[in-house]
Parts: sequence; C-alpha cells; structure tokens
Amino acid sequence: MPLIEHTARALADAELDTNPCLLSTDDGSIAAHGRRLGWLVPWLRPADLATDESPTIDTVFHALQWYVKEYGEDPERIMVLQPTSPLRGSACLVDAISALDVRAGTDAVVGMRPLNVPNRIAYRIDAEGYAEPIEVSGDLTPNGAVYLIRTTALRAHRSLYPPRTMPLNMDAISSIDIDTESDWRLAEAALTMQQQSSCAATENRQDFS
Repeated sequence: MPLIEHTARALADAELDTNPCLLSTDDGSIAAHGRRLGWLVPWLRPADLATDESPTIDTVFHALQWYVKEYGEDPERIMVLQPTSPLRGSACLVDAISALDVRAGTDAVVGMRPLNVPNRIAYRIDAEGYAEPIEVSGDLTPNGAVYLIRTTALRAHRSLYPPRTMPLNMDAISSIDIDTESDWRLAEAALTMQQQSSCAATENRQDFS
C-alpha cells in the first residue's frame, strides 16, 4: 500500500473537514494517486523544494501562496501531515485540533515522542570520530507525525514551532517516521502486527455474536 494511503485513511477515520487537502509532491505518479484520493494537486513541487535538504517550511509556504491566490485569503490554520508517518492513526489528528481549540493562546500543536534517555546523557561523534557525551535537556522530541499551526503564527515566525507550541505526546509506534531502510522495516513489522491484531479482534467479535 502506498504511504499516502495511510495518511488518507487517518484523515477519513478522523472525519475531519479537509477541504481542501493539498498534496505537495514532485512525483507524477504520486500526484496521480493523490488525485484519485480526491486531493488537490494543482502543481508539481519545484525542483528547489524537492531535495533532501529542502526545508519543510518552504514547501508549506509554497502551498500557502497557491491557496491565497486561489481563495483570496489565508486559512485559519494549517495541518501538515508527512506520509512518512504511516502509523500515526487518526486519534492524534483529532487530539491536535482539540488541543488547539481548547487553549486560545496556543500557536501550534506538534506531535512528539519521549526521548527515553534515562541517564540524561547522549553521545555524538566528535571531530576525531570518538563518542563525546552531551547532556540532554527536555523530555520530548518532535516525531514528524503531525503539525497543526495557526496561520498567523506561521507567518509571524516562519516556523512550524512558534513560541507557544504545545506538544502532543505520542507513543513509540505511532511516532515511527520513515527516513531509512531500517525505519521502513520497522514500520512494516508494526503495520503487520497492527493488522493481525485487528483481524484477531474481528474474529473474537464474530465468535461472540
């Protein structure tokens, strides 16, 4: 199943008003698949926004620029969902919107996961190739699964992490973000276990019906 299908399923299960849902991609086949899902793909992403080093924020502003030209005004808020988080599910999307609605002073809600560094010390590789200890401050790190931000804050700070960003604490499985082949294998294993659990639950319900 293509990765964007998992994002589409999460949106559908969350029953959100996603009109419009914009897909930003530089790949024609992904664009075609997005259109079949009912998403808007009015352009292919420019080459300078489609490199491994291209900041996500630039892609968001590129999409926002199109939206303003098309609709004449900014949306009130923007949700950014990267397809590399296939296990995020729908609950975090609903929770993010609820969190932003509950606290009017909040600029953004960002999915995060626990750092899980018990001794508060991590290591980085120094210039000579040795492990150099560094102190870790904070308990959470962004997981890339969901970003929800008020457009006024996005424009004011040009960041998905404006000053008043509320963390949305997510577990390790829903936080899986595919950046490497190892991440891909981990996601596949987690999805398989998830599907098996779902099938078992369905069979149990049928047994008692």
